Amino acid sequence: MSSAQTIQALKQLPAIKAALDLLRADLPTSLRYHAYAHTEDVLQEAVELAQADGLSAREVEIIAVAAAWHDVGFIWASKNNEPLAADAARRYLESNSGYSADEVVLIGQMILDTALMTYDSSFRQVPSRPLSCYLLDADLANFGRQDFFEKSELQRQELGVETAPFREKTLALVKNHSWLTPAAYARWQQQKEANIAALERLVRSES
Repeated sequence: MSSAQTIQALKQLPAIKAALDLLRADLPTSLRYHAYAHTEDVLQEAVELAQADGLSAREVEIIAVAAAWHDVGFIWASKNNEPLAADAARRYLESNSGYSADEVVLIGQMILDTALMTYDSSFRQVPSRPLSCYLLDADLANFGRQDFFEKSELQRQELGVETAPFREKTLALVKNHSWLTPAAYARWQQQKEANIAALERLVRSES
């Protein structure tokens, strides 16, 4: 089965479909970056990375469930929303059969791991579980893609901040970032380095 077929099949699983339906119905329309399309993007990238690194079908499914739920918290709060998403996922999964207690805890922790933590005067996502690495790399995939500046601008608009300081903070964040999985490094590191160089030129031109 191809990655595209796997992703389409995963989207039909009740635990994933429930999250996607919730996002489509209730996610604030004011969100520019953390819109529904972002969750679909993260879900796709996470599954492709996991498959590329040879993870089992069950591991891929767990990663996909966490990806589907990871931004549900934005329905209720724009900041510190990861615990809200983790709690919503836990409540759904505990009331629906198919996942063990350990898997429910794992999925919740993976979602919590998407929070940006203070690190060396900047921020970084810190994985506490091996499978979290796939979700975190997928969540920040645009760092190593050609749509980096397009996605950054959407995030700036969502935050409602000025361009120059936002670019400086983004530069610190991206330079402080490292891919956590072999597949992500192989796929995105070269473009990430090009994005950093281009962003450095922009920041210098604005200083």
